[in-house]
Amino acid sequence: MKRYRVPLALIVILLAILGAFLHPLALVLALVPIDTAPVIAFLERTREAIADLLGWGIVALVLVMLAYVLAGRRPRSARGAIATPAPIPSEPSVVVALTAYDDAGATAQAVRDFRRLPGVARVIVVDNNSTDDTAALARQSGAEVVHESQQGYGHACIRGLAEGVKSGADVVVLTEGDGTFFADDLPKFLAYIRDADLVVGNRVVRGLVATDSQMDHFFTWGNMAVAMLLRLRFWDGRHLGPAGLSDVGCTYRAIRRQALEKILPDLRVGGNSFSPHMLMVAMARDLVVVEIPVRLRPRVGRSKGASQSLVKGLQVGVAMIWDILTFNLPQRPERNEELPHVPEKAGAAR
Repeated sequence: MKRYRVPLALIVILLAILGAFLHPLALVLALVPIDTAPVIAFLERTREAIADLLGWGIVALVLVMLAYVLAGRRPRSARGAIATPAPIPSEPSVVVALTAYDDAGATAQAVRDFRRLPGVARVIVVDNNSTDDTAALARQSGAEVVHESQQGYGHACIRGLAEGVKSGADVVVLTEGDGTFFADDLPKFLAYIRDADLVVGNRVVRGLVATDSQMDHFFTWGNMAVAMLLRLRFWDGRHLGPAGLSDVGCTYRAIRRQALEKILPDLRVGGNSFSPHMLMVAMARDLVVVEIPVRLRPRVGRSKGASQSLVKGLQVGVAMIWDILTFNLPQRPERNEELPHVPEKAGAAR
């Protein structure tokens, strides 16, 4: 049943759109100077059937919710334990991995911002075939630079996570070097990582996101819509999906090294839909995932990802939805390969 939740939700949405479109279509046909009465009658019957179907669907949904409420109010003999990860040091060591592609000045500043924070042991910049001085300026700012030859946002993220595992730090932080995120938000992640395996950022909270940032109406609504589909894919009746996700495209995240070792071999998407893919792998591997609000400002320079144009954003959104529809945790061999893992799926250029 889990595999059919998202397709069913998409079918309901398409039926609602179709039903809303049929009435104005019938009005237009009524103005045509030919006999369209049979066609109009068919459209009206179809619209009524769709309305009845959706109406009964709403009734069924209310009944299911009522059943959940009544079942949840039944007395229980024992309380379930909270699934909390193993303790970590009071002052965990942190390694920060920054993805970078032709963001020389912004990446260098991000390196300096993270290096001045207490607990940050290393800052690693993943240079994804930059043609400017990204690598040189990052080194001058104190970062360790690694080169990822496979072009793509997901490939750069996976390489950064793999380097973080090899560092031996307690917590691995993944973010971007384009200047959109604040290094000073790192303590938020560390506060929640004590009770979670993976803490992801949320860029859809009013007041924390600059009005001139990439998160305009299209990207805000799109991320929230795709997040709801992801929650349906990993549905939890009590919490309406794991982690209460409302943003699937935020790169800024922190993960425990032990948890990252658990999911890294499963990370295989090299393109721009990597972020929700990592969330799905984490949920499929039963990691405790928490979402927290972060600040966002306009990026420095030109976007190379989903926000570079409306068409690109639509392409990435469709890719995310397709990945949610087709997600299937791959079978692992008895013995995992050595890290870092090489993604199987080639990604689109950033």
